Parts: sequence; structure tokens; C-alpha cells
Amino acid sequence: MDIIHLEELTKIYDGRTILDHINKTFGKGQSVAFVGRNGCGKSTLLKVIARLVSPTSGKVVHTAPLLFHYIPEKFPPVSLTARKYLLHMGAISGIKEAETGKIITKLADDFFMEELLDIPMPSLSKGTLQKVGVLQAFLVRPDVLLLDEPLSGQDTQSQKVFVEKINRLRGEEVTVLMSCHEKKLVDAISEETYTIKDGKLIPAKEPEQVLYSLLLESGGLEPWEGMTRYGSRYRLIVGEDRCDEILPKLLAQGWKFRGITNEENN
Repeated sequence: MDIIHLEELTKIYDGRTILDHINKTFGKGQSVAFVGRNGCGKSTLLKVIARLVSPTSGKVVHTAPLLFHYIPEKFPPVSLTARKYLLHMGAISGIKEAETGKIITKLADDFFMEELLDIPMPSLSKGTLQKVGVLQAFLVRPDVLLLDEPLSGQDTQSQKVFVEKINRLRGEEVTVLMSCHEKKLVDAISEETYTIKDGKLIPAKEPEQVLYSLLLESGGLEPWEGMTRYGSRYRLIVGEDRCDEILPKLLAQGWKFRGITNEENN
């Protein structure tokens, strides 16, 4: 059953068209990921779908009243402990305090943050603040769950728990719409993948080969063929299948490794 319709959806910021006459329908229980470079419009699309941001033109149609839960990449802290904040959000959702307390304790245990519940939120790390946002989203089952880079600050164990809980919600016909750079997460919870190019929503294609950019310091060594200057350093772009072969050779020759980025995300 279709629950969200985007009709000629357009969003313009400062004269730049971020979303350009997008038409798309999302169904109950569907899980869709939006991928692509930073700034292409993924987060804007999620916010417009949730009606947190108004479109410049076009419209978002919800076929029924929908409960949205939104997990941002950067969860803004408030001057409360995580526990007090979550109790307050539970009250807003109509849950009795005793019941909310039990849910919070269980979720905090699941996400390995039970010892952090009574620390003021401004003192928590980015990853822990994200977990607070995740706990808030899981207090009550939503109709639509919007995820904006939900695991960018999470540890491996928390990521595994998160994936299990999201897939359980999918089994309960919760619609999941996610902006994400992490292919592993996209593969784990999404059945369709789109990107935004020149404001248009198009199906994402699997890259023929993942390319990585190696950042290196020469120490006076002659640059290899294909290396380019990168400030005071050098950059070498190699395919994923050659990284394990090339990097040890560079190090053995005396090059100093200073970083690596995925060219698609970069």
C-alpha cells in the first residue's frame, strides 16, 4: 500500500536547485536508501518528506496520518541528561513514565550506553548523542523511520544491534527511508537504492570498481607514475583490488602513509 507520494517536488536554496520536479511513491514497509556525494540533496529530501522543510514547489502527499521518527546525523544536545530527555520524549508520545523508564533501560542496555544515561547531553560524544536519537526513535513504533547517516559515529557492536532492530521494524511494515554513505548498511537494510544527480532522483548503479585515494609523504623519494601533488604530499588513486598489493610496496620503499578516502564519497 502506497503511503507517501512526491509530486513534482522541487526545493531551491539560494538560487540552487537541490531537488528538481521529483515524482516518487513510497509504500508501507518499503526500505529505500539514498546515496551519493555530500550536498547532493539526500538530507533535504528526507526533511521535505517529513514536512520538516517546505518545498519550493510541488508537494508531499501522505495518504493517511503518519507517525514519523527522524534520526539526524548530528543529534543536537539539550541541557538535560539522556535519561531525563528520553523520559520527556516518552511523555510527549503518551507513554507513562514507569513504562518509558523500562523501555529506556532495555534500549540503553542493547546499545551499550546504560552507564551514560545520567550524564548531561552536552558532555556526550557525537556517537553517544546519535545513540540517544536512536533510543528516542525506538521508544514508540513509527509508521515511517527517516535515517540521516545513522551509523556515522557508531561502534561495530551498536551497528549490528541497529541493523537487527531496523530489520525487525521492516518486518512490522515500518517504512524506512535512509541517507547513507556506507554500502554495508545499505545492503543490510535497503531493498532499493537511489541517488540524486542534478536534482533528479535516479536509481543508483553499482560502481564497476571502488576507487581509493591514498595520501602519502615522499621523504624525498621519486613519485610513482600516476601520483599527483596534494599540497606538500602526494595522492595516488588505486582500485580496491590493488590496495592490499600497492600499499605494502609503498611502505617498504619508504613512503609514509597519511590517509585514505573513498573517491565516490570524497
